[in-house]
Amino acid sequence: MTSIAHFTGFKQAAALAGAIIFASSAIQAHAQTQVRFASVGGLTDAGLYLAEELGYFREAGLVVEMKRMSNAPTLLTSIATNQLEVAGASITPGMFTAMTQGMKLKVVGDKQSVRPGFAATRLVVVKALSADTPAKMVQALRGKNVAVSAKAGSSYYNAASLLADHGVTLTDVRIRELAFPNMVTALATGAIEGAYIIEPFLSEVIRKGLAVDVSNPGDFASTGPARINVPLVYSEKFAANRPAAEAFMLAYMKGVRVYNDAFVKNIDKEKVIEILARRAGVEVETVRNSNPAGLDPNQDINRESFDEIQKFFVDQGLMSAAVPLDDLIDPSFAAAAIAKIGRYK
Repeated sequence: MTSIAHFTGFKQAAALAGAIIFASSAIQAHAQTQVRFASVGGLTDAGLYLAEELGYFREAGLVVEMKRMSNAPTLLTSIATNQLEVAGASITPGMFTAMTQGMKLKVVGDKQSVRPGFAATRLVVVKALSADTPAKMVQALRGKNVAVSAKAGSSYYNAASLLADHGVTLTDVRIRELAFPNMVTALATGAIEGAYIIEPFLSEVIRKGLAVDVSNPGDFASTGPARINVPLVYSEKFAANRPAAEAFMLAYMKGVRVYNDAFVKNIDKEKVIEILARRAGVEVETVRNSNPAGLDPNQDINRESFDEIQKFFVDQGLMSAAVPLDDLIDPSFAAAAIAKIGRYK
């Protein structure tokens, strides 16, 4: 009888313990903060892919829902109206003018940038204009069609800068707006002769022999903070939730550092390539052979480059005047993460 009673008591205790564990797990799951993130997609989401795959978001108490949106204006509207918590959106006139319209979004870090050895978006010229130097090929674009993803965006500014390096102005060429995938077909058919194009489409047109990369390595030889093309942006509401916003940045920064470990220090590179290929929906060989995007491991923000882009937008008539950056750029979230894990070397 004693043994039966003891066994019965044990079962009751075990059942109670199980109920407590289940309830505790349910509370923890319920307590996790939901974060809606969106971008146009692709390999430049590498930091998020790795933060999720390696459990950094989960450790931070976050559940991140990743969405795809077609363009920067849609992303910015969604972030400004708190339909998203976080976005990776290219720099546009709307990003600056949103501040004058009371939309207090925050640029907090780097979702795609350019620095020495890291530039996933480059200027290409069709092989038909082949010459013995990149400068001559760029100069051969005079009077020809050059594609950018959008005039109201950082790709237009970057393309203009690369052309200007070889004495070619925007008035010397015909700028066409095309989605990146459509640039591949347009280069193949001769509808355009040049394009400012991103990976994996960049590697595709080079591999197929359609075009040549004419970006000068010196174009990416900045010794300061990386030049950000696509910043990481928080909504006003999410930025005000400091615990969650700091937790997101810490987890994201850890993912970005794994990426840099792989492509800078060759640490677990094949594992990282496999994750990125699977998550981006491309072949492993595509990732392995592509030009890696810049992702700043300390999430530093180059304010000077934002000022330069603003001036370009004003000169092009896309903005009436430059706006102060203090209310737009907020490096405090990256600083809080660095205070916990130190600067990356």
